[in-house]
Amino acid sequence: MKKIIKLLTVAAAALLVAASLAGCGGGDSDADGGAAGGGGGTANEEKTVYYPLTGEAAPNEAATVKRIISVKIENTPEARPQLGLTRADVVYESLTEGGITRFNCLYQSDVPDEVGPVRSARDSDMSIVPEYNAFFFFSGANDLVWARLATTSISEMSHNSASALYHRVDYRAAPHNLYLDLGKTYDQAAKMGYDTIEHTPRTLEFGPLNTEGREAVLSFQVPFSSADYNVDWSYEDGAYKRSIRGEPQVDEAEGAPQVAPQNVVILWQEYVPAADIPGKGQTYNIDMTGKGTCRVYRDGVKIDGTWSSDGGTPPRFTDASGEAIPLAAGQTWFEIVPTGTEISETSAADTAAAAEGEAEEAA
Repeated sequence: MKKIIKLLTVAAAALLVAASLAGCGGGDSDADGGAAGGGGGTANEEKTVYYPLTGEAAPNEAATVKRIISVKIENTPEARPQLGLTRADVVYESLTEGGITRFNCLYQSDVPDEVGPVRSARDSDMSIVPEYNAFFFFSGANDLVWARLATTSISEMSHNSASALYHRVDYRAAPHNLYLDLGKTYDQAAKMGYDTIEHTPRTLEFGPLNTEGREAVLSFQVPFSSADYNVDWSYEDGAYKRSIRGEPQVDEAEGAPQVAPQNVVILWQEYVPAADIPGKGQTYNIDMTGKGTCRVYRDGVKIDGTWSSDGGTPPRFTDASGEAIPLAAGQTWFEIVPTGTEISETSAADTAAAAEGEAEEAA
């Protein structure tokens, strides 16, 4: 697999600073502290380092080794607009039950003070969260998920165990009103005895892509279940703008920014029906370790390939020739869809042909 130079820079820098910080004891490491102080060598201070989940430049090495945060965020119509979607480094979306989708949002480079609404964990989180060695925030789970969680080494910071960080807002109805004081994560994690430094960097692969010969795709739809959850993506100005129910999906933050990641990756995987839990609806076991088919959208083109994960690192992507498919720097959105799901697309050629036809009719 082709090595990505930028990725190696992240990993090397992260290992160095993690070792240094570990020698100073546990606890929170502020993004503006750590390596920026002290009398270290000028070579490290001048070297550009990158956030491991976005590939974007970081202010210093200490900022790149803070442990990743994972939050389970709701996506029912009653929960929209959500707070914090546009500031996540990575978002996973998958079906839960009854056609509903839910998000697992991963934060590291930009941690908001508040996010929500927070809802319950699902089976897929049991394989996603360990890939990032993340602190895991959620509110409840069914008995099967709790049992599986107990067999993992996940740093669990649920509504039960880290209740001081959760609060109810008065402008939404329950259960869609549970929000999280995410900015206090590292202080609370230290109090709970968790290490807040990532000693084994979890990284995605970033780098340039030769788009010559790639099929240009201007828009595509992910058909999760129904109008409430089918998603439209449209490539504009270097990003993929997300719409749902025919309207832009925006963040609850000031200015209502539209969700617009630089990468959208379709991950096909088998949805295995879980054991029945009365009154809970049909849920699924979705194991995101191993390998499967993927499609990467970046820079206005698509690349078909294979995803793979060993369970301890985020997924890697390779094309038909076995070469790595790097991501563009910025936010990445993973759409986990059942095997066999068809993604409808509008290519640049389709758009050009339609425009030509309209011009001929007008003439």
